[in-house]
Amino acid sequence: MKNTENLVVVHLSATAVYVVIGSVVSAKDIRIMGVGQVKNSDFYQGQIKHRERLQGAIKQAIQDAEDMANCRVHSVWLTLATPELSSKNSIGNVAVEEEVVRARDMVQALSNAKSQDLPSDYYLMHCCQQGIYIDEQDTMVDDAIEMIAKNITVMYHMMMMPVSSRQNIQKLLQGCDVGIDHIVFDAVTSAEYSLMSEERQQGVCLVDIGASTTSICVYKENKLIFTHCIASGSHEVTMDISADIGISMIEAEKLKKSHGTVDINSMDPSSFFIFKPQGSGDEVNVSLYNLARIIEARYVQIFTEVVRQLHEAELLGYIDRGIVLNGGGSTIKGMIPFAKRLLKMPVVLSNTHPAISAYNHFDNEESFKQLSMQVNNRAYQTAFGTLLYSQSEQFRHSEQSEPDAIKRGRIKGTFQNVGQRFTSVLKKIL
Repeated sequence: MKNTENLVVVHLSATAVYVVIGSVVSAKDIRIMGVGQVKNSDFYQGQIKHRERLQGAIKQAIQDAEDMANCRVHSVWLTLATPELSSKNSIGNVAVEEEVVRARDMVQALSNAKSQDLPSDYYLMHCCQQGIYIDEQDTMVDDAIEMIAKNITVMYHMMMMPVSSRQNIQKLLQGCDVGIDHIVFDAVTSAEYSLMSEERQQGVCLVDIGASTTSICVYKENKLIFTHCIASGSHEVTMDISADIGISMIEAEKLKKSHGTVDINSMDPSSFFIFKPQGSGDEVNVSLYNLARIIEARYVQIFTEVVRQLHEAELLGYIDRGIVLNGGGSTIKGMIPFAKRLLKMPVVLSNTHPAISAYNHFDNEESFKQLSMQVNNRAYQTAFGTLLYSQSEQFRHSEQSEPDAIKRGRIKGTFQNVGQRFTSVLKKIL
């Protein structure tokens, strides 16, 4: 393949480390060359619980992906969720010295935004540019480089994490002998995989329910305007089942997957079944209705917190397309009817993305078949979304404010007016 770029993504979750190596032909053609997945529970709610074990899992996942892709990894894009995330919509004002916007003006704009809104003990983990106002114009543009202007006002959505946590992540990856190209919040990369352009334009909320966290992001007028991470996920559902029924966590997880549903309306209160925990001669008589009640109660709590966050940000009136669900915790039976009934808004599950495909570079059909199966595995969607995000207009425009933009010189691009309505949204939530 010509004119391609190989990118590597490491996705840290509470249940496993996922690694993806993709050959990027274009934004619409990303070919997966190798994947690696190692079960590990040492990255929980954004915290490193056991550094050596987690490091070993990352190394093994990278090794597995390298072997499958027949290449070596030197640096990675890292995607993760952390309840320590602190997000803010910010503004960077710059007086243009030569009346022509240069790369250094865009870099200065972000520096000014950080100086007023980035606490000294926080690190700018991930930043998305929302648009640029030139002089006194009422509408924003996406790209101002080389445009005539006296002043520019650049709008950002900044996602921040404590400096100490960032340093620990840096040391963790350095111990795996790889560098970090970028760190991105996993809801944004999940959104890149899951959301259609029309949804982001009209207003949509992505909710990614993981094992230990639930990540949220909101788009309006095709701009990221809100992110948040809740310290609660599907692992707590398993804990509730374990405690209520009196079985181990492993058995509770199996029970949740085999017989669990969050749609209590579909259950017959008189329906029971005999559950035999592995390695035990005892039998447990389980009420399917009671099991559904346990599961429903925890998901009600999760979604109540999601709605509370959206309400406090005054965003409920802006998500015309409702909610798109992603993550392993969203795949439990009955989720869609339950969520629609609870939230009283449109709710859908994410679909596969047409730009992602398996690349057949193998000398045997079985290896290609295995890779093709993994490409359709929902567990990899966040990592795949990171590859898509690397080629997105959002990332390209946001990169203009990074210090390296000055070295890259002029960045060519198109600009697009986004209208007055988005301005009113930002004014409300800033």
